[in-house]
Amino acid sequence: MKKIILFILLIPFVGFSQDHFTDYNLLIDEMKLLKDDDDDKKKKKVHRLEVGLNGGINFAEIKLENGIDNINLSDKLGSLYGGTIVYNFNRFLCIKGDFDIASKGFTMNDVGYTVDKDVTQAIKTADVKQLLNYFDIPAFFHIGFGKKLKFDINFGPYLSFLLENRSNLVDLDGNKVTLEDGALDFALDNRSKIDWGWVGGAGIDYYITKKIAIGFDFLIETGLKVLNGGGNFGEFTNSSRDFDFGVNFLLFEKKSKKLF
Repeated sequence: MKKIILFILLIPFVGFSQDHFTDYNLLIDEMKLLKDDDDDKKKKKVHRLEVGLNGGINFAEIKLENGIDNINLSDKLGSLYGGTIVYNFNRFLCIKGDFDIASKGFTMNDVGYTVDKDVTQAIKTADVKQLLNYFDIPAFFHIGFGKKLKFDINFGPYLSFLLENRSNLVDLDGNKVTLEDGALDFALDNRSKIDWGWVGGAGIDYYITKKIAIGFDFLIETGLKVLNGGGNFGEFTNSSRDFDFGVNFLLFEKKSKKLF
């Protein structure tokens, strides 16, 4: 009889312990789920390395610093093409570097010249283009807003190296020419072979897939390096407005947890 009474008294305690043991297991499971969700949220920091090809057109000019103002100069339409590297620190911030062959320079309007390969050396009067081709490296912050379609803000420095063998004075047909007025000769040999300055602008990127994106950037390069053109040109700086199209391919992607 005593044993039966003791068993009856123990039943509520056993049930209470079992209930709480079950609740404790459920609590552990819930905590694991919350931890997994928290880990997923922390894995928003994505490092991506993209490589690509780019090309486009530019409008280049020089800005005279201490030259003669009556020289009739205007913009020169040129081209640019090369490769691109983009490193993403996260979904918004990345560093973008272009490695381009860029045609800068200027146009001289209504000047007398002769075509070098013309046997008759007849004097002509028309516009001629002074080509200043560079190996151009703009490296800038590329801040994007959006996911599949991103709108970008670009700003940073650029560095350029003059390609002497591709920098010539040509007519509108691309023939090398010599000016009738030697005072207008652009002294390529006397000028610095390195140029630098700031680049800024805006752009747009569209991700066709997770691994392929196409984009467009409008960039303004403003030279800070004062260059010497000799003669009537004196000192000047480079300037260009670039319309750059490109396609990028994902090289690798790595997700990491944020520190906070």
